[in-house]
Amino acid sequence: MKTTADFVRLWTRHQTEVARYLATLVPNPHSAAEILQQVSVGLWEKWADYDPDRPFVPWAIRFAYFEVLKWRQKQARERLIFSDQTLENLHAAFENETPLQEARRAALEGCLKKLTPQEHRWLERRYGRGSLRSNAQEEGFSMNQVYYAMEQIRSRLLQCIQLCLKKEGWSDV
Repeated sequence: MKTTADFVRLWTRHQTEVARYLATLVPNPHSAAEILQQVSVGLWEKWADYDPDRPFVPWAIRFAYFEVLKWRQKQARERLIFSDQTLENLHAAFENETPLQEARRAALEGCLKKLTPQEHRWLERRYGRGSLRSNAQEEGFSMNQVYYAMEQIRSRLLQCIQLCLKKEGWSDV
């Protein structure tokens, strides 16, 4: 049985992807944010129809696509709106990339588990909250050492992701 918590977990995890998708279709960031809110409400209202055996992101993206079409109808007089063909092409390109993005995310999650606790702290400070500089100073590292270590971490993660994707049959990634 699907619960509210299941929806919240999935939506929280994948909302950024849907927002990126909307940003490719809607030139105005404020409009894209407004549509994202509509998508959020609409997905919740349709949550009972969601098949948990299917990936969440394509379902959410498809829903977002229809919200964009509704928005376009309301904005028909605007000059900065993509043509129907352009919109369809962007949507198709995004849909084609979604499985690869899902595979990359899964590979990244696995690769992150291979990092040391120190490497996790540095990534969290660099890409999350906190300060990489203060963490380096607290632990007695120079910023040059940290920058070099970060470059090594990123390189190892990239290699790990590429290897995982090749093992799964993705070519030319």
